[in-house]
Amino acid sequence: MMRKTRLMTVVALILCAAMVFSACSTGGAKVEQYPSRPINLIIPFGAGGGTDVWNRALAAEMEKTLGVKVLANNMTGGGPGGTGTNYVWTQPHDGYALAGTSETPLTIPVMTKDMNQTAKDWEYYIAGGSPGLLLVNKNAGYKDFQSLIDAAGAKPNEIKIASTNGGLWFLLANLLPAYGNIPLGVATYDGSRPAITACVSGETAAVVASAGEVADFIKSGDLIPLAVMDKEGYDFPGAGKIESVTVKAPSVEKYLPLKQFIGFMVPKDTPDNIKAKLKEAFDAAMKSEDIKKFAESQYAIIINLTGDEARALASKAQSTMCWMLYEMKKTERSPEDTGIPKP
Repeated sequence: MMRKTRLMTVVALILCAAMVFSACSTGGAKVEQYPSRPINLIIPFGAGGGTDVWNRALAAEMEKTLGVKVLANNMTGGGPGGTGTNYVWTQPHDGYALAGTSETPLTIPVMTKDMNQTAKDWEYYIAGGSPGLLLVNKNAGYKDFQSLIDAAGAKPNEIKIASTNGGLWFLLANLLPAYGNIPLGVATYDGSRPAITACVSGETAAVVASAGEVADFIKSGDLIPLAVMDKEGYDFPGAGKIESVTVKAPSVEKYLPLKQFIGFMVPKDTPDNIKAKLKEAFDAAMKSEDIKKFAESQYAIIINLTGDEARALASKAQSTMCWMLYEMKKTERSPEDTGIPKP
């Protein structure tokens, strides 16, 4: 009995020593349960654009699962969202800085010289996206797409399309002069909302943007949709059937479809338990009635992808977009230099 007691004492001392050693080796730090404080959601574009409104809707729903505030903050600049995206990358990869994203930041590696990270370096939580539209100001005098084409032919490069400074809408706007043989000029703005505002105010005649971003302007009559920037037309509530851009510009069909996606991302090397918690909150948000209603208001298609599937979608889009922009001579450097494979 005495021997057994001594053995138990020795085992207890060994376990105690192991615990002390473990505490010392980690600086005595406690393992922090995630999340234990507010999370910053950095939106790299201005207020009112698709990435902004989607991420604010997701943040409100995800708070219910995470149990902490998700604080959405806009951080513009850096072309296609480079400033805000780079900020998140340079923060500790601990799940307290999320990057709101769309397909546009995929072009950062070739549109700027600030970041080398590509889609393979991020973990994506992709919610949904809306069809892209070509629209004109109500006072521009173009009743249909053909009349805009005719005017552009009469005044090459004088009629301007507003678009984002890089990314999907920039690419689709440039698709028309580069491959559609329509000599329209392209005026770039720091985000969708400024580009849309430029067209509504008459600063430009046309704009390329998502259906969700321009829905209110179509309903008010300030913007008139002329074409869907996809292979198929679109039945827009309140505006009727809008024809595909390929009807009048068939040469662009082989470069389509190029589709919008919106969500958020974190660096891929963020600890697995944190990414799992974010996925849990994201999944709950995507099942909520509020997000379903929000998607309907944005004329959006629900995508709802995470993990390898989401990264595969982002990688494919990045490859296609970056190499197209490079062929158009619209990039700062070659996709090859940043390790982005050809599609």
